[in-house]
Amino acid sequence: MKEKKNYYQTYQRYYFGEIALLIGWITNAVLFSRFYEEAIFYVDKRDKFIIQLLFMVNYYLDDLLKYLFVAFLLMTLNLFLILMFYIKNRQEVIKRKEMLYSIIVFLVLIGINVIALLTTIVWPLFLLLFIVSMTIVYIISVITKYLYEEKDERYEENEIVKVEGPFQTKEAAEEYVNEFLDHWTEYFVGKGYILISEMAFDDEYKWNVEIIVRSIK
Repeated sequence: MKEKKNYYQTYQRYYFGEIALLIGWITNAVLFSRFYEEAIFYVDKRDKFIIQLLFMVNYYLDDLLKYLFVAFLLMTLNLFLILMFYIKNRQEVIKRKEMLYSIIVFLVLIGINVIALLTTIVWPLFLLLFIVSMTIVYIISVITKYLYEEKDERYEENEIVKVEGPFQTKEAAEEYVNEFLDHWTEYFVGKGYILISEMAFDDEYKWNVEIIVRSIK
């Protein structure tokens, strides 16, 4: 339980960021719904869809651009936050279940807002911006992955690459070690190193973990 609490404290800035974005989504949704209810009143429902869309664009272009920009900004920031949250978790390799649950919640919040906007007459405009937003974040993720994987890191013999703790129980420490080794062993082996773990029991009766790197002989 304490490890779970520590996890959320470690990543609390991401959760605060998501809360801020959620407030932005809600505010934008409320303001847009008021505008949309007024604008849609003057749209002839008997016209073809394309005619209705053109009517909205021609008569309410300035307002639409404002809401489109805000939705695009929120979408991009939301996806970027999820990307950074995922990368940070991969580097730390702790509490994968909490990471998975958090990402699912983040995506659900985005999905609800996106679906709400896509139920309007101007859904093609929102859809186009969402595609552009996802493309931008995807390009950033590819570049980040490339730079990260191509980074040529050198390690000294018996260099400590990770220190984690304290853990309340030996089992919790072993679980962390197993997760870390499962995730990083292949990466370090590819660079000619192996990982060794050491666990120590401190004066406060808690367990600490050190991950040490050694050259493959």
